[in-house]
Amino acid sequence: MREGIACALDEDPQIDVVAEAETGPQALALTLELDPDVLVLDPRLPELGGLAVLARVRAERPSVKVIILTASEQAGPLLDAVSAGAEGYLSKRTTAAELRQAVFTAFHGGSIITPSLARHLLDEFSHRSRGETSGVRPAMGQREVEILRLVVQGKTDNEIGQALFISPRTVQNHLTRIREKTGLRRRSELTRWAVEQAFV
Repeated sequence: MREGIACALDEDPQIDVVAEAETGPQALALTLELDPDVLVLDPRLPELGGLAVLARVRAERPSVKVIILTASEQAGPLLDAVSAGAEGYLSKRTTAAELRQAVFTAFHGGSIITPSLARHLLDEFSHRSRGETSGVRPAMGQREVEILRLVVQGKTDNEIGQALFISPRTVQNHLTRIREKTGLRRRSELTRWAVEQAFV
């Protein structure tokens, strides 16, 4: 599987696979040493799981964008990964072209969740959060809520604009206001926050 992923990414001349790892400790050590732009992680790495690697990378190399690539569609680990700050969570059934696009999306600051996994994420959060939502959250307009929901689904500004029949520039303006209200900058942070606040 690892070799197949590397080959799929290497097919694009704009992507340079700088290292591969067989274990969690190896993945962590190589990430800390090489400081890649994007890290593609298997959550079931031996010796040190992918989510543990993600936590260390977030603490020590916060600029590295992390994509989790999993064979599981269980909602619990998905929510844990989003909460830990992963930019992407993809099914291993993702095509090579979709994986390459996900790498570019993460590199440019976007977030990506395989649509089927996004549904599991929303269901799991709904289950966990019944009766538990507390605290004051900033007021969001209807359009801002619609945009947040599409951000959680991993849509780009262009895709959000097409879905809502507005321009990408208008989407960006709404996102700027959302960031001002929440104090968050990264798309992955907005995704996590929107889920935690039950906006989706």
